[in-house]
Amino acid sequence: MAKTLLIGNHRPSLALARALSRRGHEVWAGRNGYCDYLDWSRAVSGVVDLPDFDDETDFITALEAALGEGGFEVLMPVSDRATRLVAAHRARLERRIVVASPWPAIIGSCVSKTETARLCGEIGVALAPMEKVGDRDGAFAAAARLGYPVVVKPAEEGRFLFDRKVLSARSPDELKAIMPSWPDGHDSLLVQRRLAGPRINHYFVARSGRLLTACEVEVIRTDRRDGSGYAVEGVTRNPRPQLREQTEKLVRRLGYTGAGCAQYMLSEDGETSSFLEINPRLGANFLAAEAAGAGMSELVMRLALGGAPKPPRNAWENSRPNVRYAWTKGDLSGWLHERRAGMGLGGSLAWLGRMALAAMRAHAHLTFSWRDPAPAIGCWLHPLISRMGRDKPAPRRAKTAG
Repeated sequence: MAKTLLIGNHRPSLALARALSRRGHEVWAGRNGYCDYLDWSRAVSGVVDLPDFDDETDFITALEAALGEGGFEVLMPVSDRATRLVAAHRARLERRIVVASPWPAIIGSCVSKTETARLCGEIGVALAPMEKVGDRDGAFAAAARLGYPVVVKPAEEGRFLFDRKVLSARSPDELKAIMPSWPDGHDSLLVQRRLAGPRINHYFVARSGRLLTACEVEVIRTDRRDGSGYAVEGVTRNPRPQLREQTEKLVRRLGYTGAGCAQYMLSEDGETSSFLEINPRLGANFLAAEAAGAGMSELVMRLALGGAPKPPRNAWENSRPNVRYAWTKGDLSGWLHERRAGMGLGGSLAWLGRMALAAMRAHAHLTFSWRDPAPAIGCWLHPLISRMGRDKPAPRRAKTAG
């Protein structure tokens, strides 16, 4: 069993900590700012306090020192920022610890939407028409050429546009309203024809370009009315043959080793698909795949510790369909956001009804557990805790490694 440090803590960190702890691993939380109260979890044995990710030099220096002092065996970056930072300094960190993450070259390919678009063209993965633009006028011209509806998104993963993951518009007037200016910090953007069907996520673990396990999850709702944003409700499905083949092509072409999440959009009739991106880490809602039997967390740990699990004939067969998940905290936050944005009474009541139904039907809740309720309670009470101007209470166990 391995002493493991998780950094970049949010929804998947909590699910990962619980899963690894149940298997006998000693899990520690790397804490730097708001982290969804992972350190309150019964699954966490201790906490390492680290600088903010924005202070990259200080963060890596402090992390390296903590790894040397704490006797850790495995480092797992979980969030986007943590994954990128560790990849950038992997050679330095691996002098002290095993890093449970895809290789930096794979991460670099995945986070560049232009690079993944090129790969899709090479291997025949379906991709909706897309153009790269460098200014606001260029975005409107591209949208007119491509035809509405369109999405406008950053050229790299993990970036935001006006506090949104993507901008979705059904007309020029709608695009003008949601994109009043060129967003700060972006040299270029991608404009793409939008498919109007569901979003599909393929959670997987692979070794040397071959899948070890995989699970298809359909996103039912997100925390935004236009379908962008974070998923708050979803269900596992039997994999669609055309999407399954595309994920297997991408994994093979990348020589992928580690966990990942491939995302697609479907047309309303389900006949047409478009690749969105591969997140080179455990996806935010991978608990759905875990609850369906995919066993991702244990496979990630086995790979990190030098195991060489044999790829099965069918990596999808261990994942059960019709396993539902819900993220009620995110659902409520989305409701509040849309209320402030002008959602009417009818829409508001309908949203609350869907939220309640999703919570009751869910087989897996992304943050709440009756056996480990404290982290979810901390998240719900965070606005009150913040207004009181107090730091979060210290965890029950050790605060620092050593």
